[in-house]
Amino acid sequence: MDIITQLGPLAFASRLRRLSEHLMKDVTQIYREQAVDFKPRWFPVLYLLNQTSPMSITDIAKDLGLTHPAINQIGGAMLKAGLISSHKDDKDERRRLLGLTAKGRRIASELQPVWDDISSETMNLIRESGMDILAGLDQMELSLAQCGMYDRVRNRIKHRQYAEIEIIAYQPKYKKHFALLNREWLESYFKVEPHDEEMLADPEGRIIQNGGFIFFAKLDDDIVGTAALMKIDDTSFELMKMGVTAKARGKQAGKKLTVTAIEKARESGARTVILHTSPKLKIAERLYRQFGFVDNNGPDDRSARYRRNTISMKLELTNWKYPREENPPEP
Repeated sequence: MDIITQLGPLAFASRLRRLSEHLMKDVTQIYREQAVDFKPRWFPVLYLLNQTSPMSITDIAKDLGLTHPAINQIGGAMLKAGLISSHKDDKDERRRLLGLTAKGRRIASELQPVWDDISSETMNLIRESGMDILAGLDQMELSLAQCGMYDRVRNRIKHRQYAEIEIIAYQPKYKKHFALLNREWLESYFKVEPHDEEMLADPEGRIIQNGGFIFFAKLDDDIVGTAALMKIDDTSFELMKMGVTAKARGKQAGKKLTVTAIEKARESGARTVILHTSPKLKIAERLYRQFGFVDNNGPDDRSARYRRNTISMKLELTNWKYPREENPPEP
């Protein structure tokens, strides 16, 4: 049973590494039989320095597409083997230059026919596969240069989490969750103030009955977040009382609540959404700016309701679109 093969794309990197180790092992044996003390992993550096020498470690790393630490490690081993020399750059003492020694050039000359043989047999192996693997690798490396695997997987995780969040409207049975979720985050950073108490004690009377809305984020049958839209007038709402429980933060609940609130405000004919947040809440502020909120420099006496330091932000709804790079997946 070959688990790595069975895992398919999930074990793609492991399979490439296994293939690489197989080839490296065979090439190591070839070098040994040719009585040459040389390691396959040294090949790219030796080959490059045989073409252009000396070179800085930074330039070598850039030309080979490897990391600076990787070149340092390979360079250290080759230096110990007497294949390269190292000295400071006369023009910039902060830079270290690597160059081939006479031994290094001799080894490169001796191995050139062997490298030609390796290249020929590698092409035979590729032809036997029935596909242009090198062209495929070129395209894969180009694609990864444009968007790395970290970003690809991270975005997919975020899209999946976004889809898993269910947004539901206010019902009286959720009143306790509105209070609990808001108290949780308020008590984590501030103190619950009188204006907070009024809102949390009577969300229906203070928000719903005045033309506003309250939403809840549901995940795995648990209420994990909430947000409210307070109607200011016929053309504006205030996004307020947003809270997500600690265990669900980072799982897109706040983002989906924000999207829902903004879209509801626009559906209700509003042209502007304002909010008040604290400069202490850097993640929340970054989220709001991501959605297009900007500093509200106009008159806003609503900030005076709180003793805690607040900043006022606003979003103009004309032509507003969900940020393209954060688009949720299609349903």
